[in-house]
Amino acid sequence: MLTPGANVALSSAKASWTLESTHQSAFGSTAAVALIPVDDKRTPKGAAALFHIEQTPWMSWSGNPAKVGCTLQLGSLPAGSERVLLIVYRYSNLGPVSSLGTLHLKVDDAITYDLDTSAYGESALILGEFYSRSGQWKFRALAEGSAYGLAAFGRRIGLDIDEANPDHSDAGSANPRPNGGATGATGTGFAVSSNVLLTCAHVIEGMTSIEISSFNGRYRAEPVMVDTSNDIALLRVEGAPLKPVLFAATRCCSLGDSVTAVGFPMSGFAGGGAHVTQGGVSALFGLRNDARLLQFTAAIQPGSSGSPLFDSRGSVVGMVTSTVPDAQNMNFAVKSHLLGAFLEACHIPISLNESNTAQTPADIARVVQPSLWKIEARI
Repeated sequence: MLTPGANVALSSAKASWTLESTHQSAFGSTAAVALIPVDDKRTPKGAAALFHIEQTPWMSWSGNPAKVGCTLQLGSLPAGSERVLLIVYRYSNLGPVSSLGTLHLKVDDAITYDLDTSAYGESALILGEFYSRSGQWKFRALAEGSAYGLAAFGRRIGLDIDEANPDHSDAGSANPRPNGGATGATGTGFAVSSNVLLTCAHVIEGMTSIEISSFNGRYRAEPVMVDTSNDIALLRVEGAPLKPVLFAATRCCSLGDSVTAVGFPMSGFAGGGAHVTQGGVSALFGLRNDARLLQFTAAIQPGSSGSPLFDSRGSVVGMVTSTVPDAQNMNFAVKSHLLGAFLEACHIPISLNESNTAQTPADIARVVQPSLWKIEARI
């Protein structure tokens, strides 16, 4: 039985495998499998083959959702291909692969690889790869996650992949890209020191050009630290008049507390200025008891990702990161204590709000306006 990182030689260039999950109804319902031919640098050499959708000259699907099967003709891969990535993923990035329980992979009826996914919070997982070395085809067991799903992984390597359930193509993402596009994204960032901003990692993931803008002008920005597992990114900006926000001194909030979100949603459609929404803290955990997140009801829209979430004293208690589409204001923010720990690791001290004076949402919006910036990122 293989363990992550172990490899084994295959008997020929024709390989067959089966994959089962302890949650037998998952594949084809909430999750699926993808195969991607790439070279040694993971540059795509052909389109992704998705379970029960694409059949190609180099592979064919078999089996059923309870036991996915596939036959690979590794000698017939697209030109330049030196390996094939085997990926399991949740449709539309809707939740972590941990919901799949234990995965049981069998290759050529002889090689087995079992992986308990309960510790994996990512929405896509590279389970293994078939690769050629000195003319010999081998299989390597992996457990490499992609926090923002299959489509985001595809963008990172230069491949456009539709990760939606083909039977339910309208299913939304729990952590969508701000504008849904493959060539650009918009979001919100907020100043935490005189030359750096915080925003969500998924806003800038895979992007090569990043600009920030407000009524104070437009400036170029560059990522200096990215924590994809917690969806946090730090951007450095030179020459911009950045005014740091104040963080909550207690770094926590309680159920029912009032919160205010300020950001730049629906860029280019809803107007150029910052938008303010109000709500309350509805849960102290994210989906599946994710302790990194808090749930709130202030309305958000695409482009709100990276917006600071303020308590009634104008202190940052979180950063808007995701929503559940079609739910009634079921929105999530990275908790401020996690943001603080990230900044501490980056050697950036935060400013705490020691005041106990309550502020109206209008007061909060007026005070924090100089700290907020619209982010525009492009490939």
